[in-house]
Amino acid sequence: MKIANIIYEKELVNHTKADYINYINEPTEYDSLDKSLPTLFVGWSFMKASNPNNEIIQNANILHKKIITNELYWECSFEESKASHVKGIESFVKSAPQFYFNPKYQYINLDPVFFQIKDIQDLTDVLPKEKNVVYNFKNEMLYVLKDNKITGIDLNMYAFFKFDIQEIISEVSNKSAVYINDMDGQMHINQYKIFPNFIYLKRYLVVIMTN
Repeated sequence: MKIANIIYEKELVNHTKADYINYINEPTEYDSLDKSLPTLFVGWSFMKASNPNNEIIQNANILHKKIITNELYWECSFEESKASHVKGIESFVKSAPQFYFNPKYQYINLDPVFFQIKDIQDLTDVLPKEKNVVYNFKNEMLYVLKDNKITGIDLNMYAFFKFDIQEIISEVSNKSAVYINDMDGQMHINQYKIFPNFIYLKRYLVVIMTN
C-alpha cells in the first residue's frame, strides 16, 4: 500500500527506501499527482522547475518546509543542505502515515463511562447500524470501520465493567461485511515491520487490511 510520494532529481543520501513510499526520480508536476497522497519534493530549485505553472509552489516560502498541511512538503537536496537533506527526508517518511491517515478518518474511542454504556444494547445503539469492516486485535480491541469513521472498542475495559466480551464480539462481527480476526496479532506484527514508527498503526489496520 503506497501512501506518500517522494519526488527527487539526485540521489537521496543516507536514505533507506520505505515500502509505503512512491519514489519518483524525474521532474513531476504536483498537479498531475493523486492529491490524497502526501508528497515531498527534494530540492527547492528542482521543485520550482518541475512546477512552473503552480502558483502555490511558485509563491512558497523557502523558510517553510510545509507548503500544504498533510499534503505538500519540500526538503533540501544534498547539495543545498547536507544536514537538512538527511534529517528532513527521514522525518517525512516517519510522518507520512500520520499525514495520510489522520485527515481521512475520524477516530472515536467508545469509552463505556464517557458514553454511559451500561449494557450491550447501549453499545449497539451508538455503533453504526451497518459496519463495513471490523478488525479484532487479539480479543483486546475491536476497530469498526464505517465509511471514513473508525470506532475503537477496548474489550479489556468492557471486561472490567463485567460485560460479556464474546457477546460484544458476536454482536459486532455478525453485522459487519468483513470481519478480520487477528487473534495472534501476526497481522499487526507484519504491518509493524512496514510502519515501525506509526504509533496509531493498530487503529488504522482496519483500513490497511482492506486495501
